[in-house]
Amino acid sequence: MHEMEERLAGLPPEKRAALARLLKSRAGGAVPSATAVPATLPDAGEEFLALDGSSSADPDASKAAYKRFYDGVSAQLNSNVFGQFSFFLNYGYRPDGEPELAAVELPAHYINRNSVKLVLELIGDCPVEGRRVLDVGCGRGGTVHVFQTFFKPAAIRGLDLSTTAIEFCRKAHRRDDTAFVQGDAENLPFEDGSLDIVTNVESSHSYPNLNRFYDEVHRVLAPGGHFLYTDTLSGAHLTTCIAYLHHIGFDLERQRDITRNVILSCDEVAATRVGAFDQRNDQGLMQNFLATPGSDVYRNMQSGAWTYFILKLRKRG
Repeated sequence: MHEMEERLAGLPPEKRAALARLLKSRAGGAVPSATAVPATLPDAGEEFLALDGSSSADPDASKAAYKRFYDGVSAQLNSNVFGQFSFFLNYGYRPDGEPELAAVELPAHYINRNSVKLVLELIGDCPVEGRRVLDVGCGRGGTVHVFQTFFKPAAIRGLDLSTTAIEFCRKAHRRDDTAFVQGDAENLPFEDGSLDIVTNVESSHSYPNLNRFYDEVHRVLAPGGHFLYTDTLSGAHLTTCIAYLHHIGFDLERQRDITRNVILSCDEVAATRVGAFDQRNDQGLMQNFLATPGSDVYRNMQSGAWTYFILKLRKRG
């Protein structure tokens, strides 16, 4: 029996029935996605999520704020009846009739279909079998789960700043070839040239020093290794980032603008995802966090101010 089917079978009857109703009403899944707005829990004893009123230019303070926020996100999902199935923290990908690159075709009603599809489009035709993979900003392990389910890498590593997310991953995605590390994307705890593929899904926009992150990805990749990268940035910022990646030793093998596909996914599932979180949360924050139609994040993508991209880069060697 497939691992997911085993987990479903292990649920009490009332939870199985509730999950069936949820999946029917949320065809693309009910999981959160990332936003570019730094936030934090207001006080240690409160359970709801709210914006941090003070914006700091201090990188360490910024990272601490993001860590508190994503620890809170994961804690809320853990307390939800469906939390054990909430692996993904991305906006998802919805086909629009244009050519697709995923090597795997998903069934129409696959759980968390849109979020899984985004990861499959990111991986595309990149060779994975027998390779050493690292997912930076792994969140609750969605990208790792896709590698485990559909591919045969030699080893998989996931890294995230959130302690709560890493604790969840170690329980939810336990396998001999897989390990999770709590750590900083700008200071990767891996040896030079020790990896063949590095992925980063909808996470880099929160890093105080993107160039430092790119330097670290280049350092840990073996010559010829691939950096598979997807996120949303302003057009000018993206151009600058690509120029820097080329400067430090990456060749750009593919660049895709998938903004329309991401917007279509948000149209389909974003509004329903709010229910996965505590209703005491700052609702404006949650609309941006989930990129619901009408939110600032959604409008920036819709207007073209931000581009949601996929880059396939290869380390020169």
